Amino acid sequence: MFSPGTRPLRVPGFYVYPSGIKERPKLSIYVDTCVLPRSQLEEGRLYRERYGPSLGFELLAMFDLEDFEDNLKQNLDLFAGGPLLFHEPVWGVEHTAPKGSSLWEEGMYHIRLTAKYAEILHPAAMIYHLNNCPVPEQDRKRMLRTSLESLEEMRELFPGVPLLVENVGVRSWNTMLLDQEEFTALCREKQFPVVIDVGHANANGWDLKKLIEDLHPQIRAYHLHNNDGVQDLHNRLRNGTIDFASLLPHINRLTPDAMRVIEYSRPVYHGKPLLEDIAYLQSLSQPEKSGGSHAE
Repeated sequence: MFSPGTRPLRVPGFYVYPSGIKERPKLSIYVDTCVLPRSQLEEGRLYRERYGPSLGFELLAMFDLEDFEDNLKQNLDLFAGGPLLFHEPVWGVEHTAPKGSSLWEEGMYHIRLTAKYAEILHPAAMIYHLNNCPVPEQDRKRMLRTSLESLEEMRELFPGVPLLVENVGVRSWNTMLLDQEEFTALCREKQFPVVIDVGHANANGWDLKKLIEDLHPQIRAYHLHNNDGVQDLHNRLRNGTIDFASLLPHINRLTPDAMRVIEYSRPVYHGKPLLEDIAYLQSLSQPEKSGGSHAE
């Protein structure tokens, strides 16, 4: 049975066990739970059994699903057994919604449920979306202001859990609140810890290597998936226009300790396809040796 008193306490980059021994996870690779069949979080045990506590999970809160909470309760031990990130709810949450509106109330219901489980599982960090909905040009400034106010409130609801600001939205869906220059400037000004979603950046035509160079002191994690350069498809790593074999050495050099989250959204990639891609990402994630070239 899950026992909060026996699991390690998570601090950025390490486990701290009750004995006081610190241990850095052998992998900085995480799997987002959106790839698992809906409300079947136990399917994640396949990866825990294969990799043990060296592989992490990014737990996407999906309390919009009727049976999600009961399923989560049954699998607390799975997520307490290794590195853990939270991804705040996407469905039902809109941080640009005016405070007090019905959309805001719905979002707060999901957020409070997420906070309840953050107190139990103590994730190392949580992903924050500035927005999820389309962005009318006349509302852009107001939406950004409202979302930044919501971010401050979220920090109070999740004490001790760093909130990583993600480059969200895709222009083909008119959900891109900030372009690359604006996102970079905002994160630098506010000194936000950042998660770079490479798929979103690619779909929006951003210069990924420049984005990483500009924000590397603040980058804590990456969302890794591929697409056609237009749509947010969340394809497998080698199915799209992003050349990960070229990009990963850049990531390794500038942000060697950043968490690498494989973020697939379709259960068809669960199992053998995801295991193959974890192995592929492992092969690309070896740190560069001093004075030598990147190991293939």
